[in-house]
Amino acid sequence: MTDHSDPYSFGNGNEAAGQDQRGEFRLVGRAEVRLELESAEPGGLDQARVVEASSSDVSPGGLRVVIPEPLVEGALLTVAVRLDGFAEPCNLTAEVVWCRAMDSGRWQSGMRILETGDGDYLMWMEALAEAMDAE
Repeated sequence: MTDHSDPYSFGNGNEAAGQDQRGEFRLVGRAEVRLELESAEPGGLDQARVVEASSSDVSPGGLRVVIPEPLVEGALLTVAVRLDGFAEPCNLTAEVVWCRAMDSGRWQSGMRILETGDGDYLMWMEALAEAMDAE
């Protein structure tokens, strides 16, 4: 019997054959994502340009996001990811691996989480482990 109160479940990487090249298990569940597309100028009055995204597919090494505009493949971005059921977002560095147009006019992108060893990266790994243990 499946516990429907758990917002995450395991995916095996075969949901979108030919599109997913990750060799690790991932969680299928909602995450809120904020992408910093342009940094603020140091000492300037302009703020960083941030877009809101959503993800239903996360793993220790990456995530797939749906966004309102295309991303440049190879770009390194600061991302804030908040998993469903967790109060605090994790601020991470991610590389855009691929980006494709969707029929809805939005864009879907695969992002690789870069291991930085900082506090938020460690918090990310702990949050995913906790979500996986709940499964």
